[in-house]
Amino acid sequence: MHRGILLGTVVVAVLMFGMHLAGALGRAVLPDLKIPDQVIPTLMITVLPPYAAGIFLAAPMAAIMSTINAQLLQSSATIIKDLYLGVRPQQIHNERLIKRFSSLTTLILGLLVLLAAWRPPEMIIWLNLLAFGGLEAVFLWPLVLGLYWERANAQGALSSMVSGAVCYTLLASFNLQPAGLHPIVPSLLLSLLAFYLGNVVGEKRRAASSLPS
Repeated sequence: MHRGILLGTVVVAVLMFGMHLAGALGRAVLPDLKIPDQVIPTLMITVLPPYAAGIFLAAPMAAIMSTINAQLLQSSATIIKDLYLGVRPQQIHNERLIKRFSSLTTLILGLLVLLAAWRPPEMIIWLNLLAFGGLEAVFLWPLVLGLYWERANAQGALSSMVSGAVCYTLLASFNLQPAGLHPIVPSLLLSLLAFYLGNVVGEKRRAASSLPS
């Protein structure tokens, strides 16, 4: 596992460095580019032979399509399995209803994604940063403390995830920056505090349940 962590870090660093460097240096090759998000495809068309540019442009398009498909299916399955069947477990054998509900859920999610893409931001990177900030606010402390703190428990992790998600969503949605800080900073602090408090409550409940009646 230790070697995997080191190797994964090196590989990701090389990939990220290469992609960001290509985007930054593309300005020297394409000084008149108006839309920053088009730097990579325009760079491919400019510097590569037509057949090579077609291959390199088709690859990310295929990846985009497969990713959207997988995300829609996964989201629909999560809603049905974890939410709907969690509330109404008696419907687990009603395959016809589940299929209809699954199709309807996938359609609704697809329409929501289409509406979100109708007016994209100036640069897609802002959506990317927003998504990664949300992931960090939700999963950082449950992952780190869950691995390296022996007293960590489920109540602390759940409290951390909920508080981090709510705080980051509100701050990022309304563009609030307390004390000039990026939304991720107060979100992580609140998430850490919620983890500790939830962990204390979880320990008290565990101790109370272990007492003889």
